[in-house]
Amino acid sequence: MVKKILTMFILVTALLGFVVVSASEVSSDKMILEWKTSKIWLNKGELCMMGDFTNCRNDLTVTKLNSFIARVIFTKADGSKYEFIGSPSKIPLCKVLPNGSKRMSFNLGKFTGEWNSWVTEQDYIFTYLSNSRW
Repeated sequence: MVKKILTMFILVTALLGFVVVSASEVSSDKMILEWKTSKIWLNKGELCMMGDFTNCRNDLTVTKLNSFIARVIFTKADGSKYEFIGSPSKIPLCKVLPNGSKRMSFNLGKFTGEWNSWVTEQDYIFTYLSNSRW
Protein backbone atom coordinates (compact mmCIF):
# COMPACT_ATOMS: atom_id res chain seq x y z
CA MET A 1 0.00 0.00 0.00
CA VAL A 2 2.81 2.43 0.90
CA LYS A 3 4.56 1.60 -2.40
CA LYS A 4 1.39 2.45 -4.36
CA ILE A 5 0.97 5.79 -2.57
CA LEU A 6 4.65 6.62 -3.10
CA THR A 7 4.44 5.66 -6.76
CA MET A 8 1.32 7.80 -7.26
CA PHE A 9 2.98 10.74 -5.50
CA ILE A 10 6.06 10.47 -7.75
CA LEU A 11 3.90 10.26 -10.90
CA VAL A 12 1.77 13.26 -9.94
CA THR A 13 4.87 15.30 -9.03
CA ALA A 14 6.54 14.39 -12.33
CA LEU A 15 3.40 15.29 -14.26
CA LEU A 16 3.10 18.68 -12.54
CA GLY A 17 6.79 19.35 -13.17
CA PHE A 18 6.31 18.55 -16.84
CA VAL A 19 3.32 20.91 -17.10
CA VAL A 20 5.29 23.79 -15.51
CA VAL A 21 8.34 23.21 -17.72
CA SER A 22 6.30 22.91 -20.90
CA ALA A 23 4.31 26.06 -20.11
CA SER A 24 7.33 28.36 -20.35
CA GLU A 25 8.14 30.20 -23.56
CA VAL A 26 11.38 31.71 -24.87
CA SER A 27 11.35 35.06 -26.66
CA SER A 28 13.37 38.09 -27.70
CA ASP A 29 10.33 40.32 -28.23
CA LYS A 30 11.09 43.82 -26.93
CA MET A 31 7.36 44.55 -26.86
CA ILE A 32 7.15 42.06 -23.97
CA LEU A 33 10.35 42.89 -22.08
CA GLU A 34 11.95 46.30 -22.58
CA TRP A 35 15.48 47.34 -21.49
CA LYS A 36 16.54 50.93 -20.81
CA THR A 37 20.17 51.70 -19.97
CA SER A 38 20.59 54.32 -17.24
CA LYS A 39 24.32 54.26 -16.48
CA ILE A 40 27.65 53.09 -17.90
CA TRP A 41 30.88 53.20 -15.91
CA LEU A 42 34.35 51.70 -15.54
CA ASN A 43 35.21 49.52 -12.57
CA LYS A 44 38.84 48.31 -12.35
CA GLY A 45 39.22 48.36 -16.14
CA GLU A 46 35.90 46.62 -16.81
CA LEU A 47 32.91 48.23 -18.50
CA CYS A 48 29.73 48.01 -16.44
CA MET A 49 26.16 48.83 -17.40
CA MET A 50 23.04 49.43 -15.30
CA GLY A 51 19.47 49.67 -16.45
CA ASP A 52 15.91 48.52 -15.99
CA PHE A 53 13.93 45.71 -17.52
CA THR A 54 10.22 46.50 -17.77
CA ASN A 55 7.63 43.81 -18.35
CA CYS A 56 5.14 45.47 -20.72
CA ARG A 57 2.52 42.75 -20.38
CA ASN A 58 0.00 42.20 -17.60
CA ASP A 59 -0.44 38.47 -18.23
CA LEU A 60 3.18 37.22 -18.32
CA THR A 61 5.90 36.70 -15.73
CA VAL A 62 9.47 36.83 -17.01
CA THR A 63 11.35 34.12 -15.15
CA LYS A 64 14.85 34.10 -16.64
CA LEU A 65 17.22 36.14 -18.77
CA ASN A 66 18.92 33.64 -21.09
CA SER A 67 21.37 35.93 -22.90
CA PHE A 68 22.23 39.62 -23.14
CA ILE A 69 24.43 41.28 -25.77
CA ALA A 70 25.08 45.01 -25.51
CA ARG A 71 26.26 47.29 -28.30
CA VAL A 72 27.53 50.60 -26.94
CA ILE A 73 28.36 53.46 -29.29
CA PHE A 74 30.70 55.92 -27.59
CA THR A 75 31.41 59.49 -28.66
CA LYS A 76 34.80 60.94 -27.70
CA ALA A 77 35.50 64.58 -26.81
CA ASP A 78 36.72 65.24 -30.39
CA GLY A 79 33.40 63.98 -31.85
CA SER A 80 34.71 60.68 -33.18
CA LYS A 81 32.69 57.54 -32.46
CA TYR A 82 33.56 53.94 -31.77
CA GLU A 83 31.63 50.83 -30.86
CA PHE A 84 31.98 48.23 -28.10
CA ILE A 85 30.10 44.93 -28.15
CA GLY A 86 30.01 42.86 -24.98
CA SER A 87 28.11 40.26 -23.08
CA PRO A 88 28.21 39.58 -19.33
CA SER A 89 30.11 36.47 -18.28
CA LYS A 90 27.47 35.86 -15.61
CA ILE A 91 23.81 36.72 -16.03
CA PRO A 92 22.09 37.49 -12.72
CA LEU A 93 18.67 36.13 -11.81
CA CYS A 94 15.91 38.07 -13.51
CA LYS A 95 12.28 37.68 -12.47
CA VAL A 96 9.96 40.45 -13.61
CA LEU A 97 6.31 40.28 -12.58
CA PRO A 98 3.49 41.42 -14.90
CA ASN A 99 3.68 45.21 -15.45
CA GLY A 100 6.73 45.23 -13.15
CA SER A 101 10.34 46.26 -13.54
CA LYS A 102 13.72 45.14 -12.27
CA ARG A 103 16.99 47.08 -12.09
CA MET A 104 20.03 45.09 -13.14
CA SER A 105 23.78 45.60 -13.55
CA PHE A 106 26.08 43.80 -15.95
CA ASN A 107 29.86 43.55 -16.19
CA LEU A 108 30.65 43.54 -19.92
CA GLY A 109 34.38 42.81 -19.66
CA LYS A 110 37.71 44.57 -20.22
CA PHE A 111 37.59 48.07 -21.66
CA THR A 112 40.27 50.74 -22.16
CA GLY A 113 38.46 53.54 -23.98
CA GLU A 114 37.29 57.00 -22.96
CA TRP A 115 34.04 58.75 -23.81
CA ASN A 116 31.95 61.89 -23.42
CA SER A 117 28.59 60.31 -24.25
CA TRP A 118 27.11 56.93 -25.15
CA VAL A 119 24.12 55.29 -26.80
CA THR A 120 23.20 51.63 -26.35
CA GLU A 121 21.42 48.95 -28.30
CA GLN A 122 20.92 45.46 -26.93
CA ASP A 123 19.69 42.04 -27.91
CA TYR A 124 18.43 39.64 -25.30
CA ILE A 125 16.54 36.38 -24.98
CA PHE A 126 14.31 35.59 -22.00
CA THR A 127 11.96 32.94 -20.67
CA TYR A 128 8.44 33.74 -19.51
CA LEU A 129 5.30 32.04 -18.21
CA SER A 130 1.83 32.92 -19.47
CA ASN A 131 -0.96 33.69 -16.99
CA SER A 132 1.42 33.45 -14.05
CA ARG A 133 1.39 35.84 -11.10
CA TRP A 134 3.84 34.43 -8.57
